[in-house]
Amino acid sequence: MARPASIANSKSTHSPMKTYKKHSDFKVLFLYPNLVMSALAPQGIGYLSAVLKREGFAVDLFDTTFYTSDLAGNANNEKAYLSKVRPFNWEERNIRPKTTDMLEDLQNKVDEFQPDLLAVSVVENTWHIADFLLRSLRDPIPTIVGGVFATYAPEIVISHPCVDYVCRGEGEVALPNLCKTLCQGKDGIHLPNIWAKVDGNLHRSPMGDSIHLDDLPFPDWSIFEEQSLYRPMQGKIYRTIGMETQRGCPYKCTFCNSPSNNEIYTADNAGSFYRKKSMKRVAEELEFLANTYDPEFIYFVVDTFLAISDREMAELSEIYQSFKFPFWMNTRPETMSEWRANELDKMNCLRINMGIEHGNEKFRRDVLDRPVNNETILEAFRSCVGRKFVTVSNSIIGYPDETRELVFDSIYLNRQLPKEIETSGTFIFTPYMGTTLREIALQKGYLKTDDICSSYGPTQVQGDSILDMPQLSKDELRGLARVFSFYVGMPESRFDEIRMAERFDPEGENTFNRLREEFNSAYNESPGETRNTNTYKEENKSGHDFPDLHS
Repeated sequence: MARPASIANSKSTHSPMKTYKKHSDFKVLFLYPNLVMSALAPQGIGYLSAVLKREGFAVDLFDTTFYTSDLAGNANNEKAYLSKVRPFNWEERNIRPKTTDMLEDLQNKVDEFQPDLLAVSVVENTWHIADFLLRSLRDPIPTIVGGVFATYAPEIVISHPCVDYVCRGEGEVALPNLCKTLCQGKDGIHLPNIWAKVDGNLHRSPMGDSIHLDDLPFPDWSIFEEQSLYRPMQGKIYRTIGMETQRGCPYKCTFCNSPSNNEIYTADNAGSFYRKKSMKRVAEELEFLANTYDPEFIYFVVDTFLAISDREMAELSEIYQSFKFPFWMNTRPETMSEWRANELDKMNCLRINMGIEHGNEKFRRDVLDRPVNNETILEAFRSCVGRKFVTVSNSIIGYPDETRELVFDSIYLNRQLPKEIETSGTFIFTPYMGTTLREIALQKGYLKTDDICSSYGPTQVQGDSILDMPQLSKDELRGLARVFSFYVGMPESRFDEIRMAERFDPEGENTFNRLREEFNSAYNESPGETRNTNTYKEENKSGHDFPDLHS
């Protein structure tokens, strides 16, 4: 489906309903604009559906995940093409893209359900999809937008002609309160967390108190269609349920907007954004998931899963061993130890991702605010060797002021990892709203104030950098990103050949495809099986020095 330049829409701001409604008569339609086939039912909508149903409201969902569209690239397929994940086949679980027209289906859903409120959940790189969908609707519907992008760019979101309310921060209290208020014929302009555009006037309310996670109902996954509960992992498709054990993050990485949540809530005297569920509640939720949704896999939707004490880790391990669903989690090297790796094995962990993020200690400390030395990182990965779970390293390139030499510091650190560790390539830095590095990039003139990080473009997931930096061009970054795994895994004697594959001319494309076939043959002989993932590393382990931050 081609993306039109514009779609006419005369929607204006709304006045509140003039008639009262019972909760059971008030209908909320969730709209989830998502990247194509990027399947993992979102925690946010799961929680919001649960709290609305608890209050008696009628709820439904329109999810774009399975629609083929040039608005949003196929996230998982592109990762596989770039050798960042193992190849997989959706059809092994009878999962296929939808072939009907997305806009017609959305309008039909609206006509059938007749919602009183449209609730849209977006992140920054799906905002353009939400914009497109909202403008396509035939008649105006009162609309609220929430999610990460709405929290950090509320002025942009509320200025949209089809948006009446913005929810900043958590919505589990704010959204039901807004629905109750609208049922009473009131406008909701003084509700915490809500910005309201009523009769042409904008009303901004501060944050309400942070929510005690144990008080929330379990997320409602029944609102999603069956195929939304399946996700690829290690070359197989699992029936996967996301689970939150913590909300927020205690760390302050400058490339991440999670630390800004802590700052926003502190500034509004709303309490701490970073919180944990009690282990008792975690056990109750696992029991509920096992009995209700029959998961084959648990995806822990947590910024830093192991940001817990050893006592909490021991308790979690004991609880989880009663279930032993294979699971994925994300963490940092500082949180890993030999003992914790042992516990993860007992818990039946399938895969962990640990973020290196950058290979130069000074750059990592001074620019990324990650004060951890390279030896600590290497020791964390060594502690994961010989486990039943697969360990994957993640890196980012294209930070403000980064050079090609600094990119190779990350490559050389990855080359020092044990041969059993999977190096899944790299991601190009994205200057999301709410991150410290975005502000630095703005100060240096590398991007414009109104630049939005969108997935719309020729490389949807890998993403071209949106920074214009004199020392490292967008094309060079894109080329480095697509061959990062080759530089890490193949012997240094192949570096000239790999550099040719960075290019996007015919010779470069031919070289890339040839190396990719060779690389995947070595790395992906047995999809879904734990195996020696770095056959090339036996030949060459670099002892590259890590210089100071290059000027």
